[in-house]
Amino acid sequence: MGTYAANLSAVFRGRKGISPVYSDAGRFFRATYLTGKMSELLTDVMDVLAGGAGSHVLQLRTPFGGGKTHSLVALLHLVRDRASSVAACPELKDIADPGEVQVAVLSGEELDALTPATATGIETHTLWGELAAQLGHYELVKEHDRTGAAPGGEVLRQIIGDSPTLILLDEVLIYVEKAMVVAKGESNAGRQAMLFLQALTEVVSAQPNVVMVYSLQASVGEAVGAEGLLSDLDKLVARVDSKREPVAGDEVLRVVQRRLFAELGDDATHQEVARSYSDLLRKQLLAAAETGDARREADAAADSLEERILAAYPFHPELLDLMYHRWGSLISYQRTRGALQFLAAVVHALWKSGAKSPLIGPGDIDFTDEATRGAFFSQVGERERYVSVLSSDVTSDGAGCATVDRTLGADSPMLAQLRVGTRVASAIMLYSFGAREGEDRGVLETDLVKSVLVPGLTRNVVVSALHDLREEELYLHHTGRRYRFEPTPNLTKLVRDEATKLSSNEVLTEVRGELENQLRGTKGVALWPEAPSGIADERPVFTVAYLHPDWSEDRDPQSKFIEQAGKGAPRRYRNGLALVIPDKGQFDLARHAVRLRLAADSLLSKARQYNFNAEQIEELREKSGNARRDGSAAIGAAYSTVTIPIRSRTGEAPYILETSDLRTMLAAGRALHERVVEALSQRVFSSITAAKLVALAGLGADRKAVTCADLVDWFYSYYDFTKLWDKQTVASAIAKAVSESELGYVVGVVREGEGIAPRDARQVRFGERLTADEVDLSNDAAILWQDYAREFLLTVVEPTPEVPQPDPTGWAKPQPTPPAPSTTPKGAKPGSGNGGPSDVVRVANVKAVVERSGLFNLGRSLSWLRDERGSVRIEINIHAEGEFDRASFLNGFLEPIEEAAEDLDINTQ
Repeated sequence: MGTYAANLSAVFRGRKGISPVYSDAGRFFRATYLTGKMSELLTDVMDVLAGGAGSHVLQLRTPFGGGKTHSLVALLHLVRDRASSVAACPELKDIADPGEVQVAVLSGEELDALTPATATGIETHTLWGELAAQLGHYELVKEHDRTGAAPGGEVLRQIIGDSPTLILLDEVLIYVEKAMVVAKGESNAGRQAMLFLQALTEVVSAQPNVVMVYSLQASVGEAVGAEGLLSDLDKLVARVDSKREPVAGDEVLRVVQRRLFAELGDDATHQEVARSYSDLLRKQLLAAAETGDARREADAAADSLEERILAAYPFHPELLDLMYHRWGSLISYQRTRGALQFLAAVVHALWKSGAKSPLIGPGDIDFTDEATRGAFFSQVGERERYVSVLSSDVTSDGAGCATVDRTLGADSPMLAQLRVGTRVASAIMLYSFGAREGEDRGVLETDLVKSVLVPGLTRNVVVSALHDLREEELYLHHTGRRYRFEPTPNLTKLVRDEATKLSSNEVLTEVRGELENQLRGTKGVALWPEAPSGIADERPVFTVAYLHPDWSEDRDPQSKFIEQAGKGAPRRYRNGLALVIPDKGQFDLARHAVRLRLAADSLLSKARQYNFNAEQIEELREKSGNARRDGSAAIGAAYSTVTIPIRSRTGEAPYILETSDLRTMLAAGRALHERVVEALSQRVFSSITAAKLVALAGLGADRKAVTCADLVDWFYSYYDFTKLWDKQTVASAIAKAVSESELGYVVGVVREGEGIAPRDARQVRFGERLTADEVDLSNDAAILWQDYAREFLLTVVEPTPEVPQPDPTGWAKPQPTPPAPSTTPKGAKPGSGNGGPSDVVRVANVKAVVERSGLFNLGRSLSWLRDERGSVRIEINIHAEGEFDRASFLNGFLEPIEEAAEDLDINTQ
């Protein structure tokens, strides 16, 4: 598409890579349709250069792409290579020949006040420096160029001299606006540039054979809001006739034809096509005409269409009209250049597809072609808002217009080939942007019918298609008798407008709440940890961490959560952690659904304010319900993979990450966490055999005992150990191993050097029934090597203690604990309550109020109860106030209580 964007400076300097259609004078004029305004411009400029009368300062002011730069290039070629120009365009031969003309080109897009220009071989810093360098008199402004101070008129007159001189300035506003931010003493480069342009204008106006032509944007909007500068530059010329527009009205047709087609075929074909369209329109209009005036108007409209088709062939004049008059009101539309770029893409797409339409009209645009869509949005803007509309209602297989195509074409092969629904929808899409002055956006039914009619298609079929499209299309609006596409349906638009009022945090909080509901009652879950500290360490339960929806591997690598526990401390329980990785696409869907649900609920709460009727209220309720279900489903599928660290077999690293894809698992009827648990089921277990436990504990002659706390630590710390869902699995395995005489178990241990021994041999359990609930997994309980346990059992049954013998293993053989000395005070009677076996507490009921400072001592009391035999039931009422981090609160406080309690009632705010 750059073929239709001229670069004046590049042509002037003969820069490599410029298309020959611009760099070569002959090819340029052969491809140029010489409009009346451009011919007038060339004539006036050449007359003045030849010493004749006329305006010496001319302004080209059109919208972007309106032919300003193209006209400047035409002037450049005509004065530099008149022979080639006239040979290619004989209409130029009658224009005055000024002879040799010195030319200077200043491009606002190429030059700026901070970057020196060196193309002339002289380093210049200002517009006047570059002008003088191009005209060979840089020494006159060398100091002005160095300091950035604009020269006066006398200096400029010396620079220009007495020879015919053409000065071309392109995109002046761009240069001046950029220069305004460059300080120059107490002034700035922009103000100095304006002073230079004013002085240059005065000098040129007084010189007999000098012309300055400069281009300017047509509107404040196109000038990026630089209204003051635009006004000042506009005033460089005072006379109305000094302002020129190179392309006007229907001349765009000729420009497009000349640039896009080498030849247009024979005139007989043009006449036949024009007459067939004219006759078709006359027939349709006469059928609806009820008066003589209406019939005369029908004939006049048909005759006019025939003439305009002959002028616009192979384009339907309605297509060019809507582009020029409707799109021309858009800031993004580039007039002549925009028409060339868009229509070039359209023609190429139709040529590729082998389309055989007699004319290219609004209904023939192939929006399925990527280049056509790109050129379309480049000219009309609003790509982000309308690309989904175009996909949903025009180009997708499930679009409403495709349904209409099938319906209307079911009984008519010709209508099936014409794809009437798509034809009408495509035309409406074009008419949805811009408007004629004083009109609203969109197209009236009569204008739409006229623009899409082709031989074989009748008005009734088009009207029928319109009716069906209103039923099928999601984004089609019919307002004020005009059809147009909007980014959202009517009621949906209200919902989405309401949705935009919701902050991202509000929506994300709702998403989190829904996820918490889905995970409610699940132990060992860390939800959206912001950092490693958000995942509790040294808790003997396998933890599944659901990472935040916005988590990024680049920002927070998985290894960071696995290896760290917060504040730089290493994580101990690395073997008890899995990370669930978010699917950003699903979370986006979840956010979208939650946002729509909240918006619909908000509108329902304002039903009286909006005066919704019963049908609209019901539709909003339906939208809310659907959005709730969609959000729940999206959240249920919002995590794509689960990763777990396992021992590396190569030894190159302590672990590797094993990944399981949750998306390949059947999700019907199963919650998210159920699928995560299933994905981990080959690595994390809820049971372990006694033999495996004994092997992992390493019990034997060299290690006769291991505390239960250490054993639990090993399971959750080392990758060689089996991953377990919770420590109760260890308790169950110990109970089973004791019952099967695989190992012994004791509560109450002492440390003897590096070894561990029972405090009381009578407490050793071995080969007897033991339940998991009886197993204490604290540091004061241990499992014993089976031979070691048997030794203690023997010491218990022996009536007389044996003399200790050296043990070959290096361990001292345990001895029974001697009876404790009597603690009965002197003078006290046994059983009197002051000591002795009868001094026991059989029932204790305690009520107490404990503040924060007493929590440590409370923990000591509860630990004592835990180590004693007997049944204990504790009812607690905890009231805590503060600013607690939610993740830390759930993991550090609430979850341990949930694990311990049978009946739990929690209220948080």
